Amino acid sequence: MNLHGKREMNLFNLLSCKLENFINIRPAACATGPVFYQENEVSLLCVAARKRNGAICYASRWHDLFSVGAFEKTMSKQGYTEADCHALLLLLGRFGLLLEIDNRQRSNKEYFIFFYLIQLISLKNSHCDADARWRNHMLRFLLFELSMDDEAYRRFSIRDQQLLMSTDCQGQVTVLDMIEVAYKAIRADDRKEHAILSTLKSYQTGVVKLLTQADDTRYRFSLDDRYSELMYPDVFLHAYAHDRPLVFAALQDTVNPLQSTENLFVSNILLMNYAFYILKNNPRDILALKKYVNDQVVFGKLLEAIIKRRMAVGKASFEKIAIGHDLSLIAEPPGAFYNILYTL
Repeated sequence: MNLHGKREMNLFNLLSCKLENFINIRPAACATGPVFYQENEVSLLCVAARKRNGAICYASRWHDLFSVGAFEKTMSKQGYTEADCHALLLLLGRFGLLLEIDNRQRSNKEYFIFFYLIQLISLKNSHCDADARWRNHMLRFLLFELSMDDEAYRRFSIRDQQLLMSTDCQGQVTVLDMIEVAYKAIRADDRKEHAILSTLKSYQTGVVKLLTQADDTRYRFSLDDRYSELMYPDVFLHAYAHDRPLVFAALQDTVNPLQSTENLFVSNILLMNYAFYILKNNPRDILALKKYVNDQVVFGKLLEAIIKRRMAVGKASFEKIAIGHDLSLIAEPPGAFYNILYTL
């Protein structure tokens, strides 16, 4: 499975490898490069690079290569607070976790991470989110899923194709500029480990560009599913406006019990698209879908799937709509999750 587009380092290979592992329990080995996957724990693969002596440094632990205290002291002389430093170091560390592969489980968190990644990477090259409203929503929820605390992730936003950071005293600064300042503060070019620091800096700036900077590249995962194009928000929204039966047919098929793991992945992203872009602001649209499906049993399964997917809508969204189904019969356990390796 490949993510077609320009190759900056091996970021696209890593993202492709992450998805391949998510939907395939015996994927082919990932390609190696300046940054690569290394097993940190059994079945836990983390993004890593090598030091001069061949030892591993994980991208999420890049700050182990220098003194954080000395870094904060140098940054303070340039007007950045300890809280600024904490937020920046946290963000760059979380970039290391962004592409982590955990083959011990298929968590619901991964679905959300993939969803937000697909939205951000697609919307940056689309005119349908010119004000970056959707992208800012996706960015903050992505950082939330990466376990960043509220005070930290609220500092980051997207404007004019740039990832910005709100600092305590310097106002808004682009994250790419903050990365430059940070690496100068630790005197990266003068260190014995300057090579790995250069590699990790390229990885971090590459993630920023991949998520936020328009590049006219048509990013597409190669998935064996006739509805896979509808995963991408620009395609989904255009189809919803101009070929709604196609979207409804794809949604109806999300509860087909004979899906492959690739089909299941696409199905879940489609459900999330429909819930976020359509039902969140117009839950009554579910009635149009019901009319199209024209089957009480199938529609009931579809309604349950939408609610249990937990994207932007829940049972409360449909309580005042005459949908003909008893919502109380739909259980919403905290850990509800469609296991991608088995069945919906």
